[in-house]
Amino acid sequence: MSAPTIPATRRVEKLTGHPRFLRVWASQSAGAVADQILPVAFALHAVQNGAGAGTIAVILAGRAIALVVCLLAGGILADRVSRPRILFTADVLRTVIVLGTLLTLTHLPLAALGIVTALSGVAEALSRPAMRSLVPALLPTALLERGNALVAAVQRSATLLGALAGAAIVTAIGIHAALGLAAFLFATGALAVLGVRDTVADTRDRSSVLADAVAGINTVRHRPWVVAVMAAVAVQLFAGTAPSLTLLPLVASERLGGELAYGLVLAAGAAGALPAIALAGRWRPRRPGAVSMIALVSYAALPASLAFALPLPVTALCFALGGFVVELWFVYWLSALQREIPAEMLGKTLALDQLSAFALLPVGYALTGPAVAAFGIQPTLVAAAVLTAAATAVALLVPGVSTFSDPARAGRAGPGGEPTGPA
Repeated sequence: MSAPTIPATRRVEKLTGHPRFLRVWASQSAGAVADQILPVAFALHAVQNGAGAGTIAVILAGRAIALVVCLLAGGILADRVSRPRILFTADVLRTVIVLGTLLTLTHLPLAALGIVTALSGVAEALSRPAMRSLVPALLPTALLERGNALVAAVQRSATLLGALAGAAIVTAIGIHAALGLAAFLFATGALAVLGVRDTVADTRDRSSVLADAVAGINTVRHRPWVVAVMAAVAVQLFAGTAPSLTLLPLVASERLGGELAYGLVLAAGAAGALPAIALAGRWRPRRPGAVSMIALVSYAALPASLAFALPLPVTALCFALGGFVVELWFVYWLSALQREIPAEMLGKTLALDQLSAFALLPVGYALTGPAVAAFGIQPTLVAAAVLTAAATAVALLVPGVSTFSDPARAGRAGPGGEPTGPA
């Protein structure tokens, strides 16, 4: 008797069967390391040269401002032209920007590094919507969570490596070596994506740019659950991320052990994301929005950990918790948008998602210095923690947020479109 065969319908697809996806994944992983090296290197370079919170905020805010200004344009481009070509161009631009900074660094005032981060942010604004909207074109729907989790896992691992490498290289060798490594990684990312084709690009309609922008805004506006989550994340970046990242190098220098402690805390945030990515890639809860948004409330641990005189291991643990909950939310949220939003609107919607998230970030950076001057570090960070937690909790009151889907569909289908019973 011959051995029984497994029906073809039960064959489990693997990511290794999609080489185009793997090449794009490799390209963006190299860039993720470089993306993390730059802010760490610039922030430590500023601290070594006597900069305060205001200068550090200017350096970090450059990227955020560029993202706010250019993300929608990046989303429109992602729905109109070849997305792999956008990724290649963005990495080439960042390579040139970093090499130019490397050659002129000794002549640049510290505040001018904000311009460098802004120029790099323009290239990032082009690549973000293109990358995230390209994934559904490279993978079947059933592999979206796993694919997004793999992208997030390697990017988070790269972020951990970049934070440690940036801090260690600047401390032991100098900022020039760190910038050289970043330029090499951006160039490697550009080469990796060469030859990847986006077949969907050939079938897209060519409406006007203004009509594209309006259509993207309407796609989001007609989904209140999307608006609610975007607003909550915008407040989190404003109140949680901006004060924490601005004050962390100063707090690390004063009471956590110095410059290397800064890199270790950032690396802990990246390390904390890894188990969340593994969990989200395998576990598909019936209410992914409720799971991830409730978890996201604890992102308030970042500013709270800096508000009090906690030892380095505890501070690192709080940042690790922040990395865990952000990545858990991100995989479920991105996969939901990729399923719920029509393909021709996806690039613009993802751009608006990023645009809304970063809209208040420059404001947060700008207000951190004056707030510290007026109220002190501890009251500023305590207020930031309270606002961070409250914004996420309130978003759960909006229908559709708990399932990350339109309320009319929530009772009929699970996160992947599978029929479900009553909640």
